[in-house]
Amino acid sequence: MDDFILFLHFFGLMLGSAGGMASGILMRKAMSMPADQAQTIRGLGPMLANVAAVGIVLLWITGLIMVWSKYDGFGSFTWVFWVKIVFVVLLTIAEILIHLTYAEIKKGNRAVAARLPKLGPVSGLSAILAVLFAAIAFH
Repeated sequence: MDDFILFLHFFGLMLGSAGGMASGILMRKAMSMPADQAQTIRGLGPMLANVAAVGIVLLWITGLIMVWSKYDGFGSFTWVFWVKIVFVVLLTIAEILIHLTYAEIKKGNRAVAARLPKLGPVSGLSAILAVLFAAIAFH
């Protein structure tokens, strides 16, 4: 069972990374495209954010299951694990803010779109650092 949970955890990592990286690449590409083409590309943003969100939810669920089933709770972890958790929380907050921003855009408040170029890098850097500290914590 632990192997299946670990598989789901890695699958969540793949979804989260794929959604975030694809969004970052496409949004950067949209900046250099004609307006009509860029609008089509930007329209993929909410879908890619949803893919990333599914990944993050899967990571949280499977991560918590593994903490309790494999490691007997949070008491046995080093400071490196807790640094990883800080970046996971930051990533989660960034993802929530991205979804809230897309919801505002959908309501017609296009001015909030200026948040996305800031939130994307925060999300990406948080994800990279969470994986880095996970690799160190669980080596």
